[in-house]
Amino acid sequence: MGAKLLIQRASWTLADQGMVSLGNFSLNLLLARTLSAEDYGEFVLFLGAIFMLRNVDHSLISYPLSVRLCVASKEERAGLLGNTILLAAALALVLVVVMALGTTLLGADHIVLPACLCYLCWQAQETSRRFLLADFLYRAAVAGDGIAYVGQALLVALLAWLDAITLPAALYMMSVTFGIGAVVHASKLRCARPDLAEARLLAHEYLSIGKWSLVTYQLVLSRLQLLVWVLAAVGGTAATASFQAGQNIANMMAPIILGIGNAIPQVAAHAHRTGGVIGASRAAHGYVLFGLAPILLIFAAAILMPELLLRTAYGPSSPYLAGATALQLLAVAGVLDYIGEMISKALLGVQAGRTASVVNVVAVGAAAILAFALIGPLGVIGACVALLIANLVRAIGAVIAIAWLIADERSREWPARSGPVAATSEIVSAPAER
Repeated sequence: MGAKLLIQRASWTLADQGMVSLGNFSLNLLLARTLSAEDYGEFVLFLGAIFMLRNVDHSLISYPLSVRLCVASKEERAGLLGNTILLAAALALVLVVVMALGTTLLGADHIVLPACLCYLCWQAQETSRRFLLADFLYRAAVAGDGIAYVGQALLVALLAWLDAITLPAALYMMSVTFGIGAVVHASKLRCARPDLAEARLLAHEYLSIGKWSLVTYQLVLSRLQLLVWVLAAVGGTAATASFQAGQNIANMMAPIILGIGNAIPQVAAHAHRTGGVIGASRAAHGYVLFGLAPILLIFAAAILMPELLLRTAYGPSSPYLAGATALQLLAVAGVLDYIGEMISKALLGVQAGRTASVVNVVAVGAAAILAFALIGPLGVIGACVALLIANLVRAIGAVIAIAWLIADERSREWPARSGPVAATSEIVSAPAER
């Protein structure tokens, strides 16, 4: 039954994440084909900002909820969701102001309104989706995610067919599908009326649980976004677009990385209650192996036939066809990212967020040094090499971290196990001493 449950959950989380990644992949290909390199590079920077802000909500709302929900009784769940929705709405209002200010300061006044609307609708969809995933309801999330992510690609394709595609128009279309997806997800949730006093206490609890997740995953995102922003500063948004063109193909690994990663924190947290770090590692191990085969398949395709993948994605006359070497480097970086990400998720599940943050600080430091050293002389290739090495540093650090926690737990268990044996030896030997 344990293996059957693992396969069922892992299959549905991959199916759901596959739907999300299919929509994102198709959207990026459409925009890369139809927008100018400068406009597509601007969209890439917008996505980076979205991910940074969404991580705040994920770390302070969704992740604490996933830890809290797995130990809550059926009677507590409706109230817990109601209070969490209130906290999520309050946080979204703060973050949309940050989005508006950032977009204005960067001089992108023409997308302030569509960017803020897209952010709010995306946030509503993603938060309600995370509520379903926190309770292992991966199958229930598929319909809403299909509408939100595949729907956005279809609407943008329609705009392209009508020759009416612009960046603001694309953001408005994304807002529509995210809004509908949020409604579909919300219809499957059972929530009680929020209580302000309970919500205030819950906010303190969520902050305590999620603070290290916030630090960890802002560092994770910074590792990539730092390279993107340095590349944009040195080579312009067109260079950013070239980097993203290769990343779009390498991101075929994203459904596995994100899908398996969605399950590991709550799986590890649940197993940690009774089995400690060793039990949590064993529980997460099966999920990690389940996702490893498709990761290696995508890796092999990108290494062996990068030109074919780029030509298929962007067309025979695309300026992005020169990025075969960049794609190969990004594929290696993707495999390393899978290893580091799975272990980082397990560390969060066993409440070792501080340790995960230390690993990511080192990786971001490596990325920063390499970005300034390599991007100037090597451009896009330099950014890819910097990402690969930073991901390698993170993967090695994560392996060392989880191994250290397991060794520490075993060393603390050994005296407890040997104690009764030692006591028995003393009792047996006592008469001889007399």
